[in-house]
Amino acid sequence: MVNKKKKSYSWDPEDIKFWREMSKGELSDLDVKIFLALRENGRLPDTELARITGVSVPTARRHRISLQEKGYIKIMALFIFEEFGLASADVILKFREDASQKEISKFIEEAISNRKIFEIDEYIGEYDVVLKFFDKDFKELRKTIEEFIRGRAIIQKTLILPAVSSPKLFTTRMKYKHGHSK
Repeated sequence: MVNKKKKSYSWDPEDIKFWREMSKGELSDLDVKIFLALRENGRLPDTELARITGVSVPTARRHRISLQEKGYIKIMALFIFEEFGLASADVILKFREDASQKEISKFIEEAISNRKIFEIDEYIGEYDVVLKFFDKDFKELRKTIEEFIRGRAIIQKTLILPAVSSPKLFTTRMKYKHGHSK
């Protein structure tokens, strides 16, 4: 059996204050600590959450389950495209003024079902939506994007922004790739 050293956590009071304010007071200090720990390692068992937050296992479990049931946190995996040399791009779209809600909803549903679109965000302002695509390389990525948006009468304007590096993903500093250095 391997004796793995347990990681110690120190909680920055400013981080706790920040997340409590961002949650409009919905999260307790313990909720924030659980969120921060799971954000760093979503596989932490309740026993470890209890140890690092200084509460009993039932208390840690109850708070984690409550956060999940309220929809405040979702534990999931992120595929780090850069680690596999994959290409990604943000495709920012403006819908035509006369596009119906039904047409837009159908378009969004098609985007949701597209395996090469990993995130969709609605915007307020000049553009309406961003679709985040990935593919094997930039040549394939361009082809994927063009095939998805070509001939879409509801699209008025498109801006394609290929991503070349992700120095920060949520709160995790990422390694620079593509020739950038720190």
